[in-house]
Amino acid sequence: MSESDKWVQTIREHALVGRGSCTSIDECWSDAELSEMLIEQGIKSEKAAVRWALEVEGMWHERALNASSGEPDCNLKRGWLQWQELIKKHA
Repeated sequence: MSESDKWVQTIREHALVGRGSCTSIDECWSDAELSEMLIEQGIKSEKAAVRWALEVEGMWHERALNASSGEPDCNLKRGWLQWQELIKKHA
């Protein structure tokens, strides 16, 4: 198993972005695509791979927040806030 395969496996096992998380990393990236991107990004460890995956997923939430109405009951805003809480719990 290559280093990048180990990093992909670590991402796939992570509670927030791994299998069954319904995140963009889980649903839209194949293992090969993840491996390629991690190499391109110069990732050198499993910890850095997870940090990268969390940042990528966080960008999707941030993009949704930027499109939100900003109202307290806006689902997009609520999703952003929930993501931030999850990040704090799993950091």
